[in-house]
Amino acid sequence: MVLAAIVTGVILGGDALIARSVAAPDLTAYNQRITPDGRITYGPVEPVETPAEEWTPSPTEDETSDIPPVSTEPAESVAPSVPAVGNELITVTPEAAQDPAAADVVQLLTAYFTAINNHDYDAHQAQLTRAARAAMTRKEFTSGFRSTVDSEITLAGLSIARDGRMVAEVSFVSRQNAEDGPERQTCTRWTVGKFFEGQGTSLRIGKALSGSARYEAC
Repeated sequence: MVLAAIVTGVILGGDALIARSVAAPDLTAYNQRITPDGRITYGPVEPVETPAEEWTPSPTEDETSDIPPVSTEPAESVAPSVPAVGNELITVTPEAAQDPAAADVVQLLTAYFTAINNHDYDAHQAQLTRAARAAMTRKEFTSGFRSTVDSEITLAGLSIARDGRMVAEVSFVSRQNAEDGPERQTCTRWTVGKFFEGQGTSLRIGKALSGSARYEAC
């Protein structure tokens, strides 16, 4: 009877050992999972690396303050600059102001018309060439300009005349006594050509070509 108990214990112990040896594996330790084709598999899952985002520093307050705002308005066109060559007595058109000789011409015309308005024969003569001075005596100047005052003087353009001299197109208004004006006009609007010649290092007004002046009553 004792022998039977020992045999029984051996059998039971062996069954337990077998049971332990064939026990199901720990599925959680092997990461049971379903493959894309529907099969069940086990084993460790390889970690999937995700690409790291590239770090970019945020702009500082100083950097953002230097960035100008973007304007959606159309850019304004900038007109080319025009040299300031006129003065209180003489106006110069933008076209005439672009000529390199404009400043010298304005200076000469200013002295010429100032002499007429001041009825100053000597100052008037100083602006003319020798030939032009010989064409007007003191008496002729006095009788022709004794009451004349010229204004609204405009240098409209500069060009080269058919005789090769530089000529300025000048418009102005003269006011004078009736006996001193053309056709007894007291207000006359003139458009004339003033012809320039070099005399030494200076520019002077020469004799005008025939038909270079026209006028009308104002």
